[in-house]
Amino acid sequence: MNFLEHVYDHVRSGKINNYPQPVALNLGLAYTMQLPDRKTSLFWLPYEFTGLAYIDLGHQVNIYPYYRGAVIEEVELSRGTDLHKPQTEEAFMKQLYVSGWELHKALAEEKYQYLQGSAADYIAKMYGFVDWLRYYNSARDIGTGKRMG
Repeated sequence: MNFLEHVYDHVRSGKINNYPQPVALNLGLAYTMQLPDRKTSLFWLPYEFTGLAYIDLGHQVNIYPYYRGAVIEEVELSRGTDLHKPQTEEAFMKQLYVSGWELHKALAEEKYQYLQGSAADYIAKMYGFVDWLRYYNSARDIGTGKRMG
């Protein structure tokens, strides 16, 4: 399982509740929400609605940028069937920089001009999101053990 899909695996398994209204994760460090289409889940940090959109296609998940309240489907950050999808946080940041020009062109289109954003702004905000993913992926569940004595 790769760096980005670990958090979505917790949605599938039920460790993270995903509702049509925002749900705070880790005491409000990040939020998640399921869109009405029941396929798209959003993960974002608590500023300007910037993060990732996970679109579940059954046995695979595709990941797109979520920027200022809009899912930008013209830029694909990870495809479920791709053998070369980013496995680590470094590979994901490299993928962001490689996709930066595509994101810049998509944000310049008439469809997204109302966002008044830039690819550099999205990438800068994603550093914070990657920090949260690193924290979330490294956290361990501590189960209730048997009490001795």
